[in-house]
Amino acid sequence: MIYDKFNSSAVKSVEIVDNTVKIVYNSNNSKEYSFIAKNTELFVEQLQEEILKVLFRDNGSMGKFLHAQIKDGYLTETK
Repeated sequence: MIYDKFNSSAVKSVEIVDNTVKIVYNSNNSKEYSFIAKNTELFVEQLQEEILKVLFRDNGSMGKFLHAQIKDGYLTETK
């Protein structure tokens, strides 16, 4: 599933295939970053909640959300 119907200065899209999360940033939209999700179902649930916060302008931030997921070890970059 591809999530790209949100307004974010940092993130262009997030795609989830099985337990792989692919992120495209606005700073370089020709490059895709791949991550493995520790708990895909929980990640999707939290991602959808963050998208709603962004859409309803309720202090949501896709960039901050994804950065926190990576920093906290819920997403691990694949090389």
